Amino acid sequence: MFGKNRKGQAAMEYLMTYGWAMLVIVIVLAFLMYYLGSLKPPETCSFFEPGFSCDVKKPVMVSESDTNNVYVIFRLDNQQGQAVDIHGVLCTTKPRGDIRRDEAYDVTGLRMVSGSSHEFNATKREDRIYCLDDDGERVILGPNADFRGSLVIVYNYVNEVTGAPKRMATATLTGTVLEE
Repeated sequence: MFGKNRKGQAAMEYLMTYGWAMLVIVIVLAFLMYYLGSLKPPETCSFFEPGFSCDVKKPVMVSESDTNNVYVIFRLDNQQGQAVDIHGVLCTTKPRGDIRRDEAYDVTGLRMVSGSSHEFNATKREDRIYCLDDDGERVILGPNADFRGSLVIVYNYVNEVTGAPKRMATATLTGTVLEE
């Protein structure tokens, strides 16, 4: 009976010793990766729904020099296989399930045929797509801060019946905020 307990105890001591050693190694590696900056989020824009793309040209999050309000510059590619009317665009840090269509900036009048692209580059301040937080206020981040949020496109297919509800496509948006 004592032989079985000793084998179990030896096995537990072995697992505990190597388990703690592995944990220390993981913590040291994580610290080094963070310290060296390799844990910074890459500039990504990836839609959950098929049909749109915004990663052919990497999106850019920009901090205004006077207010530190963050806005996004990106290129939207229509891969729907048919023409769409874009009604709104939204950059937000809200959880995906809390996003509403009516929060989007109005861009009515933008029609994208299949295979086309449109750049939201905001050369004029009034045309910028500002990123909003959970309360609907503008996100304020300085240069070199990490941004994680969502990009939302509100649209309809051109050939839909009149009165069809607007559709919404959501993308994950991450990157480092750049100085204006």
